[in-house]
Parts: sequence; C-alpha cells; structure tokens
Amino acid sequence: MRLLIAITIVLFMSGCAATTTTKEAAFPDMYSDVNRQTMLIVPIINETTAAEAPDFLNATVAQPLANKGYYVLPVPIVSDIFKEAGIVDGAQLKGVPFSTYKDKFGAESVLFIKLISWETNYLVISGNVTVGMEYILVSAETNNVLWSYKNTFVLDTSGSTGNLLADLIVTAITTAATDYIPVARRVHANAVRTLPVGKYHPQYLQDGKVKNVIPELASAPVERF
Repeated sequence: MRLLIAITIVLFMSGCAATTTTKEAAFPDMYSDVNRQTMLIVPIINETTAAEAPDFLNATVAQPLANKGYYVLPVPIVSDIFKEAGIVDGAQLKGVPFSTYKDKFGAESVLFIKLISWETNYLVISGNVTVGMEYILVSAETNNVLWSYKNTFVLDTSGSTGNLLADLIVTAITTAATDYIPVARRVHANAVRTLPVGKYHPQYLQDGKVKNVIPELASAPVERF
C-alpha cells in the first residue's frame, strides 16, 4: 500500500512538472502597474461541516501573505467588523461590488478563501488529515481576478513501528491529537508559493519567470465567489 501511494505521488508530481507555467503567464495582471498592495481577507467560505476550521485558517493566513510582500489589513479587526454586520461566512458577501471593499476598508485587493474539504480519515493502521482550499484574489479597482489557486494538503498520520497493534494505537492517537494550526499554516504556505510577490518584497516584479504554476489549478472565475 505504501509503495502504491509513493508511486501515485511520483506520477502526480511528474504530471504536474510537465504542465507547469510561469507566474507571469498565469497571472499577468499581477505584473501590471495597478496598485494592489493593501489586501483585505474576507471571512472564510466554509463548504464543510468542520465549524472550527475557519478559525484555524484565519489565524494563520496573514503571515505567509505578509512574507510575500503584501500589507494585509488586520484579520481579527476585519473579522470583528464583519461580525458586527452579521457576516460570519464569506458566502454571505456574494454579489457585493468589489469597489465596496475599497470604499469601506481602503483595500486595493480582496482575497476570498473557500474551504472545500477538511477531513480526518482513520482506517485501521492508516490515517490522514485532508484539507482542500481554493483561493482567489480580486482587484477592488478593476474587478479582475489577479491570482487564484486550488490546493489540497494531506497529512499522513499513520503509525509505522512495524508492530500491527502498536501501529493501530499510534495511528489512532496521532490522528485524534492532530494539531490543526500547523496543518493550516502548511496549506496556506503551499498555495501562496504560486502568488507573485508584492511591493514590499525584494523580488517585486522579478519573479515572473518562476515556473511553478499548474494551469488547471490556477483558473477560478470570479463568479465562483
């Protein structure tokens, strides 16, 4: 089983390597002169039954974006403002003109994050935590999609001591005791590696030739949000 999984991963990675494109080709608007450095993150769109998952994601999303050279409006403050308006899920904002975020928050770009799956899987001696996300960054000035990406992260929580009973116990404990904050951090980090860096990064406008974008994962029409 482990050999089969390893082979599948290798084949998947090989396929991805053959279909990657550059950041500039995938996200040309990110290399234009439009100012989009002040980023607003709206509440997570949660399509799962994991009610606590958006909290983990909100707590970990700002840092990787700041590391990429963007000024992210404080997530807790923005979240409180939305809550006061009765908005706790980003799906409630569908149809709101993007210019509203600029007028009300001074945002130049708006990031929507959709949580598609958040699953803890446990089967005898194998276990994993699977998180599926979709990101879309929209210009508050032009309404254009600047960057979008789908990302699925799988954390293996299987035991591997060589003893069947011990592996069963280890897997059960490890899966049940998973710390979801590191999982959320890794999901975000994996996705934003495809995001062109912002104005406050030393590589600003110099990373367009980096070829790490899978086209099939980078197309998200704004209507989806």
